[in-house]
Amino acid sequence: MEETRTKISETVEKIVRSRTCGCKDLYAAVVLQNTATQYVAGTPRKLSRMVKAKIDEKWSSEKIYSDDETEEVITAYEGTDVELEVNALAPQDRAFLFGQRYEKGYLVKTSNDMAPEVAIGWRERKLNGKYEFKWLFVGKFAEGISDEANTKEGKLSPTTKSIKGSFYERSLDNQYEISVDESNLIDEYTDAKTALANWFSAVQEYPDSVENAGDGTEDGSGDGTEGNTGDGTTEQQ
Repeated sequence: MEETRTKISETVEKIVRSRTCGCKDLYAAVVLQNTATQYVAGTPRKLSRMVKAKIDEKWSSEKIYSDDETEEVITAYEGTDVELEVNALAPQDRAFLFGQRYEKGYLVKTSNDMAPEVAIGWRERKLNGKYEFKWLFVGKFAEGISDEANTKEGKLSPTTKSIKGSFYERSLDNQYEISVDESNLIDEYTDAKTALANWFSAVQEYPDSVENAGDGTEDGSGDGTEGNTGDGTTEQQ
């Protein structure tokens, strides 16, 4: 299989590969429209501090045979499983991600709660000090949350929270993820460089896709909750 190369000059080519050694800056935006003609996401909001991210793309393949040999292999994208370990979740976060009700200081959960479609973005640190920036376009955290609390045994034992979601391709163009690895950017990639400067201000788009996708004028927090970020309060993490 031929390797894709990043050209850094007319005469020199180089591919930068660096191991991942960290993750941070978890953002989410409500998907306001996800149709065959338009994709619109609200303004992203910062969520909890990231501890660990496990992203599993699922593909299936099936061989078709003829003349006693493999004629073709058909592959299909089946979705992306996301498991995020975070330091903590405020009740506003739970309402935002899981469709639960947060009013007057109470978080109310019902069996009828429906998680909204969201996009999530974050960045991963490389050993060379650069970052890879990512957005998953649409999915739901419909599998709830894993909570754990331990008794104090002589010293504090802080716990984390784990949330699981299922992400999939958007209806507009079947895209499901976009990313930029700044280790491999060259001078002519001006659009990508500009996107990095504002990566978390909006769900990012490949330039050719922009005319059919929108930012959304809402703040992405249309969950009926109180105390969302952007209301003049200080968010502590």
